[in-house]
Amino acid sequence: MDSISTELHSFLISFGQNPKLVSHQVGHYVEHLLQLLPTLNEQRLISFYGLFGKTRLTLRQLAQAKNETDTQTAENIAIDLRRLAVTPEWQMLKGLINKK
Repeated sequence: MDSISTELHSFLISFGQNPKLVSHQVGHYVEHLLQLLPTLNEQRLISFYGLFGKTRLTLRQLAQAKNETDTQTAENIAIDLRRLAVTPEWQMLKGLINKK
């Protein structure tokens, strides 16, 4: 995972583990950010990070559900993170998070 994506990855881990750390508005913006992806990719990230009250699934569980290897699933997650990390939407959201 590249450095641009790592920042988003770290935020999503924190948000998934403790959603009360961010405002309702930021949570809403995260929903919109994820909607930039195709639905199945969006759902994969929501499940992987345990966002919005969804049970967190392991890489292995996600891979098995898609008949992929763990490596393929990890690569697909990294690709999705990169797609989101370079968007103006994430840059704006990152600015809101850093103000806290």
